[in-house]
Amino acid sequence: MTQTSTIQDIFKQRYHAFFLDVRAAQANSQKTDEPILKGIDLAQSKTTRSLLRVEKQAIREKNLNQKHALNYLNENLNQINIKVEERLIEELKDTENLYRKVVGIEDTIPQLLDLLNVKAATTSRIEALALELPWFYQDLLKLVNQPKYRRTDSKGKVIHVDSLRAALNRFGIENLNPVVLSLAFRRWLPQITDPYPQIKNRLWEEALATSIISRKLAAIHQVNENHAFSLGMLSLLGNIVVVRLYFRLFETVQREALVESQFKQEHELHDALSRLVPAGEFLTQLIDKYALPVTAALISMMDMKRVFIANAMQEVVSDGAQNEISPLALVLNQAKGYSRYRLLKMYNLVDLQESKDFVRTLQLPKGALTILKTTDIRTLNLQITNTET
Repeated sequence: MTQTSTIQDIFKQRYHAFFLDVRAAQANSQKTDEPILKGIDLAQSKTTRSLLRVEKQAIREKNLNQKHALNYLNENLNQINIKVEERLIEELKDTENLYRKVVGIEDTIPQLLDLLNVKAATTSRIEALALELPWFYQDLLKLVNQPKYRRTDSKGKVIHVDSLRAALNRFGIENLNPVVLSLAFRRWLPQITDPYPQIKNRLWEEALATSIISRKLAAIHQVNENHAFSLGMLSLLGNIVVVRLYFRLFETVQREALVESQFKQEHELHDALSRLVPAGEFLTQLIDKYALPVTAALISMMDMKRVFIANAMQEVVSDGAQNEISPLALVLNQAKGYSRYRLLKMYNLVDLQESKDFVRTLQLPKGALTILKTTDIRTLNLQITNTET
């Protein structure tokens, strides 16, 4: 195994842990090589006496029983996950259903993105199309009236924005591509992912970071910044699909197995099945296997005429060498890697040497690192004047 593949594997494992549970990932990264007291050793240290032979035997039997119970649980979890993956594969064949139902992409979204990438776009045309989205008005007003986007009059009084037209004008056409896309993406995020409630936050953080870094790299690679931003954010669509389907299918398969075991009066199996919860590690494996092709299929289905990103996404899926892919595909590859690095760094999950080794594998263009180091990956960084003229 080469040094490059080793550091990339380390980052992938670290990111998978971060994706599921930040605190658990941080705890694992802080573990030392000091020996940890096992249960029997801890008991001995507390009692400060030698256990009687019968007590030792009882502990051994208890440990064996616990090991057997854990193995039994894992065996059943594996069986559930095998069935979940089989059904997942079938569901992934129906791109139309993924598009309409699983994610819930409305036709107006790609139409709006196309319009925003036309030089002749006007606020009135954008407003007419945006009115077709029942949620857009309220979400946009909530965003535009946040403190960082508020405007003031000549006396310093805050001007509250209360109409769609005013909100669109406030941001300006040049800012609406990232605004529309980010508002839509937030609505597509999965909401219920217990026992990993942080997943939706991780998906959003990665999508935002990837799109922001993509836009910065686009300027260096001399490709369209709106296209790069859109590709960066939409590159997580497949992740959303796999996450949504996994939790839904797990619940369905588990429920069916519980009903069957109850019918057959298999009490031990029923008890084991009732204790199972979705497996985070298996979910990250599914994302690695299926997310990118699903993303490419969904972007193709968006059928955008002015946002030329479908071919680049397909290149990323094909995993070609850096010198064989288009500049836009290269931007996404580098942005995905760098954004994950920044997120791990933000949560103190990588050390300095690991950071240097990993960033080196991205082969960023000259001067890019200087720019990216100071780029805020947590906000859209929209350039808006703060006072009324």
